[in-house]
Amino acid sequence: MLSKSSWMLLTLLLIHAGCQSSHTVKLINWNTYHLFDHEKHTAAASQWLSQQTPAIVAMQEVLHSSEDTLLQLATTWGHDYAVMHKQSGYPVALTSSNPIEVIERRSKGFHHGYLHARTHGLDVLVVHFWPNKVHEAEHVAALARKLSDEGRPVIVMGDFNAEIRHDEAYLQEHGQLGQVVDGARRFDYRSTDAFLNQGFIDLTHQQDPDANYTFGSPALIPRWRKNMTDVRSTRRRIDYVFADPDTAKQTRSATVITNDATVGKWSDHYPITAILSPSPTAQ
Repeated sequence: MLSKSSWMLLTLLLIHAGCQSSHTVKLINWNTYHLFDHEKHTAAASQWLSQQTPAIVAMQEVLHSSEDTLLQLATTWGHDYAVMHKQSGYPVALTSSNPIEVIERRSKGFHHGYLHARTHGLDVLVVHFWPNKVHEAEHVAALARKLSDEGRPVIVMGDFNAEIRHDEAYLQEHGQLGQVVDGARRFDYRSTDAFLNQGFIDLTHQQDPDANYTFGSPALIPRWRKNMTDVRSTRRRIDYVFADPDTAKQTRSATVITNDATVGKWSDHYPITAILSPSPTAQ
């Protein structure tokens, strides 16, 4: 099996030889809020995704869909491949411009579950963790580390439903978040620590440390929040794209799109984008 350094050398040689049509892989992760508020905004969101020209899209809360209907939707943003980890409850899903090999669809022992697949030369784990069920994150983090140790480039992305210690200063400024214990405001970082402790890199923090919230948006009004003041008071990052260290070195950008005139109307979570360059060899 090739080491990751050998894999990168092979990739560069293939690029030089003209065996790849693109030098970048653009990722998007997005909790779609019941598939864009129960499909009210699917057309607008799909058009936006098409304009982003991603190679890979990871999605959570893909309700109202089967793999067939998700594939039909994915073609609107240029993807001919789409898979889901289940077709009831709150599925996670992956769409890609390249073929997808499904390695594992896991629901047992998890509240929502996760999807493990390979596409564009990446092992991609799409997750939707339940708050405070730390065993979910620990299981996926251990799996991700095992794959990385085997020499595979690994991306873990999704809705972690947990804060991260990188954002401590921001979180302390927002007095309605966390829990006050013995007069101090504290946050439960265990689910994200599971990945940091395995050596994985939070790409958003690495590339754009001022991007400090992925949730919530105006889509929460009026059902979950009264007004924008209420929305802003509880904004924080709970969605992430993690990469193994070697893959993180290939990351050219990563940020959160927080446009309230567009994406903020279609979901209560904002999409994360990341660009890897050079791209892994397609599998």
